[in-house]
Amino acid sequence: MRVAVAGRRWWLGGGLVLGACSALAQVPSWPAATFPDPLRFSSLPLNAAEATAPPPGRWQVMSTTGYFNVWQLTWHTGTIHKGWGLLGTPLTSPEVENLAVAFPQDQFFHVDIEGVRSDLLAAYGLPHGLAVVLQVPWIAVGSPRWDAVPERFHASVGIDNMRRDYFPRGRTTVLVRGHHQTICHLDNQDAGHGLGDLTLSLSGRLGTWLGATHRWVASVEAPTGERGTLRGSGGWDSGVRWFATWGEGRRETRLGLGYTFLDPNGSWLGVERDDTWHAQLDLRRPLTGAVDWRLALRFDASPLATFTDSDIGDRSFYWLAGVLVPVGGTGFVAFDLGENYPSTAHVPDFSFHLSFGLLLGQRR
Repeated sequence: MRVAVAGRRWWLGGGLVLGACSALAQVPSWPAATFPDPLRFSSLPLNAAEATAPPPGRWQVMSTTGYFNVWQLTWHTGTIHKGWGLLGTPLTSPEVENLAVAFPQDQFFHVDIEGVRSDLLAAYGLPHGLAVVLQVPWIAVGSPRWDAVPERFHASVGIDNMRRDYFPRGRTTVLVRGHHQTICHLDNQDAGHGLGDLTLSLSGRLGTWLGATHRWVASVEAPTGERGTLRGSGGWDSGVRWFATWGEGRRETRLGLGYTFLDPNGSWLGVERDDTWHAQLDLRRPLTGAVDWRLALRFDASPLATFTDSDIGDRSFYWLAGVLVPVGGTGFVAFDLGENYPSTAHVPDFSFHLSFGLLLGQRR
């Protein structure tokens, strides 16, 4: 636990240093926060930061720290847990085995994950409109144990708690029954912290048409995270993306489409993954004074589409909304809140993100 906290402080401290620096005036484009979904974030989801393109010879650096909370389940586990008089205790293997016997055709699931993901992103501008981006994630699963936050919020606004109070807080549980296999990680077995899978991207110009500037992106994700955990897939994933941007700076609209080829030698907790597609729309507009609002809407296919016919195998919808404040003309600080409302498939119920960034180097 101490190491996990120290890791988060290191990333946050790095972001504070970046936000405090100053450089020559230019209005850079700042992408939305990293997608915080533990089902997808080690399978190279589309990231608007992949298209970051600072001027040649200059660096654009961003640090972001985000908390995510996932609570998704079918009726099965809550029903048997209550029927067996186990309310307030962790889900057990005998319950799972009994459900498999009693409902052999059902593809049920129970996913309870919270954690913190911190990313350091560095983009460097190359000649001829090319740019390279490196993304380094640090992921802590099973902390900081803030499950009480959604429970209290739901109670305050009269929203159903989805049986959150049937099970203890602060647990990490991943149960997914598929067509021919069951993923079963109970009793905090997947909690922990460490380096995630690194991503390296190369992008270039595709010209200006339809009033937008266009860029292509080719990305690869290296298996630097621990295989068999939520932090790493164990495979070399690759993806291609296209981004179109209308406007710039404080009035910017960006559309991104992508496809990811997932390495068959990699997995999600031991299950082979399907290739995925992605779509994202980002908006940034002035709110008041020097403060901007921004919104990101995204759809993503599931890497478990073949594994299960349940909601976890469906495409997901997620949105991020927040405020961004420019700092010194070439830096920024931002806060974003993510939500899965209306709830579709398996993505975090909510997340929040604190980000800092800076454009470095001399203008050429």
